[in-house]
Amino acid sequence: MRVFLVILFFISSITYTHAQKKGWDTTYYVKHKDKLIISIFQSYRNYGMGLSQKLINDSINQSEVEYIAESNLVSGIEINYDKFNFSFGWKNPSNNVAKKGDTKYRNLNLNIGGNRWLLENSYRSYKGFYNKNTSRYDTTFFSTGIYDQNPRISSESYKTKFLFFTNSNKFSFKSGYSSSYHQLKTAFSFVLSANIHYNRVNSDSSFFLFFFRRYYDTHQSLHGLNVFSFSVYGGGSLNLVLWKHLLMNFTLIIGPEEQWRNYNYLDTHKSQTLFYTSVSGDFRASIGYSHKHFFMLLNTTSDFSWYNASQITFLSRYGAVNFLIGARIPAKPGKLYRKFQNTKFYKKF
Repeated sequence: MRVFLVILFFISSITYTHAQKKGWDTTYYVKHKDKLIISIFQSYRNYGMGLSQKLINDSINQSEVEYIAESNLVSGIEINYDKFNFSFGWKNPSNNVAKKGDTKYRNLNLNIGGNRWLLENSYRSYKGFYNKNTSRYDTTFFSTGIYDQNPRISSESYKTKFLFFTNSNKFSFKSGYSSSYHQLKTAFSFVLSANIHYNRVNSDSSFFLFFFRRYYDTHQSLHGLNVFSFSVYGGGSLNLVLWKHLLMNFTLIIGPEEQWRNYNYLDTHKSQTLFYTSVSGDFRASIGYSHKHFFMLLNTTSDFSWYNASQITFLSRYGAVNFLIGARIPAKPGKLYRKFQNTKFYKKF
């Protein structure tokens, strides 16, 4: 905990110092001022939960479970104005319901901030998973191609991530992901981040099939996991500009995570609360073409949380590849919004 407090103090000191700076170098990037930016996107998304045990030797890894959500193709709309970004997506119809089952999916995102600070808020919900490792214990899989399915497993995730960019006077992170800014020259920035995350996974039956429950000993009736976590990250982000209108971004941040976990069991009707220090991270990459009135972006994002313990391990991972195409529409702010832009709160971002 002391490490977290020291890092937080360090972040606060740096962000306070940079908050005194105003403006940016317009030879490095420009803002698309007074523009309503509307885009549509198509995404390939993958969310999975891996469970494994360390109690009994399992040379063929038969006891490992990898639950995958069948919600790969997602369409959606993204709206940007000034320092606000909102997006939502819906799952496309699947042709694999018979083999992989059906996943109910919801996703909302609200981001607030400019190039110095950015506050990302997201909500993801899944219900219905299939076990990717079915072939390790089901001899009929190779003839049928049908995975073991559990429509009762649900997962909900609420996440708020704070990002601070040390080189905000020359570097624009949002150029690579929302196109509300346009990076003109190659630039790099260190990234400091703090993250609050709540993740809930639940089922009305055990997470483990009867075939391999014995591997998990006293954990074989585990049917619920609630995790509240706080993490601090560090890393870097690079904007590489080619021919003025083509941009590539690479971002990597990683750091320690303090976790409060609650495990719930069916047979004993008990719960167990444990505290752990683990690790989590975030990787992003983007390539895009930006013109005055329209843009195209292809980006990928991935993050993970590792819930390691002495007897069992739970790994939650999310990855997405997104293609966006959008337009910038002139939209001057109203009188009330102009007053908001003159507040100290607004200017800090």
